[in-house]
Amino acid sequence: MDKIFKDFNFKLVVIEALLDQDPRFLKELNDLKDKYVDDFEWYVGGEPIAEIRDYLEELILEKDDLEKVEHLLFDGGHEIYHILKPDWDGEDDLFEIVSVEGFQYLKNLKTVDYVSICDPKVLEPLKQAGIEIRW
Repeated sequence: MDKIFKDFNFKLVVIEALLDQDPRFLKELNDLKDKYVDDFEWYVGGEPIAEIRDYLEELILEKDDLEKVEHLLFDGGHEIYHILKPDWDGEDDLFEIVSVEGFQYLKNLKTVDYVSICDPKVLEPLKQAGIEIRW
């Protein structure tokens, strides 16, 4: 498992930030999405798609991808959440972030927009590191 990020849900926010920046892992993720999301059984109370979750947990984000991250958005509407659990409605704390430990590897991170998905005090280490938090 990737040991950079203490909180898997924070790692998901980083992955989300990379989705439109041609990360190394995009083809593999798209292949998994094509394979599992179309056959997902909606509204049966199930867990996230295990194969996609396992892939993302084990995914090691390469330095060149981490360097692409200049901005993070903390919001419950991310595409990555709906890849993992297509019927997720945001009404539970499945993707709640409790730690941003590992943000130090995001050398070019300059701004964070906060909408939801964590207690605002979770972002305090970012603020203390001089990263602009926009509420």
